[in-house]
Amino acid sequence: MIPHITLSTTLMAFVGGFLPAFIWLWFWLKEDEAPEPRHLLFLAFVAGMLEIPVALFFERMLLRELLPFITKATQTKETLIATGSLLLGSALIEECAKFLAVAIFIFWRKEYDEPADAMMYMITAALGFAAFENALYLQRPFAYEIFQGLTIINLRFIGATLLHALSSGLLGYCIAGAFFRGKIRKEIAIFLGLLLSTLLHALFNLSILVTGFAGGNSIEPALAILIAAGVLILFSFERIKHTIH
Repeated sequence: MIPHITLSTTLMAFVGGFLPAFIWLWFWLKEDEAPEPRHLLFLAFVAGMLEIPVALFFERMLLRELLPFITKATQTKETLIATGSLLLGSALIEECAKFLAVAIFIFWRKEYDEPADAMMYMITAALGFAAFENALYLQRPFAYEIFQGLTIINLRFIGATLLHALSSGLLGYCIAGAFFRGKIRKEIAIFLGLLLSTLLHALFNLSILVTGFAGGNSIEPALAILIAAGVLILFSFERIKHTIH
């Protein structure tokens, strides 16, 4: 049966897509001892949303190039390489998109004046990105059945939404660590941060993919990755909040 997307299912998808992002944003704002200006947090959130079409454009280009290799009937070495390349490429595209959102709209402003700001703005932009992504992803589940949509919301709350926040938080931590350094050190920090955030993102996606190939629907491996990353990012945030020149 082809799902029938209506105005009501679209509204439910957007509410359900944005709610997990708002809950995680509230959590991270509670952790911030020196809150950033609300209008800039709003700007970072919206900037993250605006990067969704950019990321989708490049991801579709990547998929178009790799799809002939991925859909081969036999699981050859070439197929596995193409699948891995798609996972890494998609993760890199999304991490770069979220970084650019903050770099274009936030990092040059005078209000960006302490290391912890890098993590907070990166996380906020990531949650804007995740909110819009969720809303698009939930269109079909809600069109099929409300219960199915609600189930997906729960999964994305503890899965993809948190992943986006943590991977961008990891990049933000690398940027924060070079806050008082020179231009070259800052560029190295951005490169290292993008590398680490991409690897975390791709590892999460790979764990979901491998579990699916094995015929299971367990999310424990993916959750274990997020819990470990979450603990690391929380400790990193606490550390960077007390960093001074």
